[in-house]
Amino acid sequence: MAELDKNTPIGNFYTLGNVIYSYTADKHNINNMPGIDGDPNQTKVIENLKNLFINVIDPVINAFPNLELTSGYRSIKLNKHPDIGGSSRSQHVKGQAADIRVPSQTAAEIYNYIYYNVGSWDQLIWEFPEKEDKAWIHVSYGGRGQRETILASCIDEFHDTYKG
Repeated sequence: MAELDKNTPIGNFYTLGNVIYSYTADKHNINNMPGIDGDPNQTKVIENLKNLFINVIDPVINAFPNLELTSGYRSIKLNKHPDIGGSSRSQHVKGQAADIRVPSQTAAEIYNYIYYNVGSWDQLIWEFPEKEDKAWIHVSYGGRGQRETILASCIDEFHDTYKG
């Protein structure tokens, strides 16, 4: 596997080092370098990350400059870790998904902004609205244009209210 330059730009606002950093990976000594899993390879993961950020994340940052990236790329081992609990089909392991939040906005506002103003996402998930200011948005871009929306909550009231 080739040596990676963590200063490689990923979109207009982030570097590779930003989008692969994980507190959980550091804490548990998990290798979270793109390509560690073999498929997709390092080049494809980085290409996917650039596409995600250019097509989805950068337009959101243009509207909300204080956006926080809470999770970007995840190796399979990191994604499976109990502290993460990622789906076995997670687009994070391909470099096609990011979890974001904006401290000055509700997750609902960010969700709605992306839904109505960013046309190229594949999956848009409002994660755990019951956590209020700790809720986040998962968004992915894989070039498929599937436009799937999901409300992820353990509380029936949210599903009833939002018909999700």
